[in-house]
Amino acid sequence: MTDVLIKNGTIVDGTGAPAFVGDVAIEGGRIVDVGTLDGSDAELVIDATGRYVSPGFVDPHSHSDFTLLTNPNCESTIRQGVTTEVVGNCGWTYAPVSGHSKAAIEGRLRTFAYPGPVEWESFADHLDFIRNVGHSVNLAWFVGHNTVRFAAGVRERIATEEQMRAMENYVAEAMDAGALGLSTGLEFAPGRESPTDEVVRLNKVVGRYQGHYTSHIRNRDQFLQESIEEFLTIIRDGGTSGEISHLNVRNRTGAAPGAWQRAVDTMQHAREVEGLDVLADTTPFNDGLGAMVGILPPWVGADGWQEAQKRLRDPSLREKLKHECDRYWRFIHAGEWNRVRLQASPQYPGLDGKSFPEIAELMGKTEWDAFFDIIADAGAGMDALLMIGELFTDEHLKEMISHPMLSLGVDGFTAALDVGLDNVAAHPVCYAGHVHYLTHHVRELGTLPLEEAIFKMTLMPARHFRLNDRGALAKGYAADLLIFDYERLADGSTLLDPLHYVQGVDDVFVNGTHVVSGGEHTGARPGVHLART
Repeated sequence: MTDVLIKNGTIVDGTGAPAFVGDVAIEGGRIVDVGTLDGSDAELVIDATGRYVSPGFVDPHSHSDFTLLTNPNCESTIRQGVTTEVVGNCGWTYAPVSGHSKAAIEGRLRTFAYPGPVEWESFADHLDFIRNVGHSVNLAWFVGHNTVRFAAGVRERIATEEQMRAMENYVAEAMDAGALGLSTGLEFAPGRESPTDEVVRLNKVVGRYQGHYTSHIRNRDQFLQESIEEFLTIIRDGGTSGEISHLNVRNRTGAAPGAWQRAVDTMQHAREVEGLDVLADTTPFNDGLGAMVGILPPWVGADGWQEAQKRLRDPSLREKLKHECDRYWRFIHAGEWNRVRLQASPQYPGLDGKSFPEIAELMGKTEWDAFFDIIADAGAGMDALLMIGELFTDEHLKEMISHPMLSLGVDGFTAALDVGLDNVAAHPVCYAGHVHYLTHHVRELGTLPLEEAIFKMTLMPARHFRLNDRGALAKGYAADLLIFDYERLADGSTLLDPLHYVQGVDDVFVNGTHVVSGGEHTGARPGVHLART
């Protein structure tokens, strides 16, 4: 007997093929047929006439592991139709944990409104902890290089041989637990201090498991090309596939004319001529989230957060810092503070979402002093503080989103209106980023057809990460899908009024379970951990 029959929907099957009107049958958590079907024996029949049916979205670059323990129902992402999130990106995960790193991990958890203790050490223990809590979406995991470095006690640029072996063991343990591979965040401490050969050595561990390497590369302005070449060296020597995270260039930060096109051409050559399995992803908005500590020079945090706190509060060192923060979001160093807003700070809740000129006026300080105070006062959670920046031009967004080698991710995290994440997740990227591709870039701008956009949001990332039964409406695939009314589809969340869920996504199924019904969360948590295949 069929569990669910969705009738008369306009089916966009995830392959990029033209949409067609048809039916989808679900049984035992799987799609058992697609076409013109008899549903007389189905337990649940949904008439999708006039609405679209598509595979659940697969986010290739999510940070929902940051907020998952606070929001296991994954409210803002599942309500958009996101059924699988690839997490553990940019070098950050909550495991492994050691005596060297426990305080920093707890600090990050507190920043994202989780009050509980760290009850795990290994990557496998962390996954078991989350599995016991339950979650509404499927998760596919990377292990974070920054976290591995912290756990091994590495603070200097060059790790000792003992530390290297410890890091290799941490990566191997994560791979044994089912991780997809290794992620790096090479613009952030402590990963940015690591030489290429360290990352290659760790990625060789991943290669032994036929895994993946994904990277927030070392530079995306004047050294973009060098960073792309480093990335390709790491996957060549490690014997892995590769994903370049959010491959974009920030406006007016020193990238040479044509730098982005040269970068994607290099990537395309590596894929088509060398045979390297390499792709990239991008983001939907002109602005985006970034780590506040990313602009600080390495010496600030070289001895841990307590020493970093002291240095940031030292007036003489602040003067020195004003001349040494020309990195990451380089427009800050150039004085373009109007492009930067505070995402959230537990210590300064009244400043959430305000620009740094506004913050400086409210605090009676310069922008630099306000910036340093907010970081210093975060203590052990300083690495988790986020800012919002005006980053990309409309023209650059269009070329990124339409490029055939870039899938469509969000680079955000799941949020909810009622679990204490209001401040830390007060941005449309958390509530509407996926739907924004369809409402703005497809429907309003016509940047790409609906079928192509959905392919880039479903089957393309699923294939690349070898999530072999996800991303398509096809017989035998997992029953991860959504039903949406394209005419009613709306972001809800805006920069000025971000705390709203999307409209027009009526039903979402995860592994055949009805998680969103009539636009409302059912409370179900059928998500699973998708192990490496």
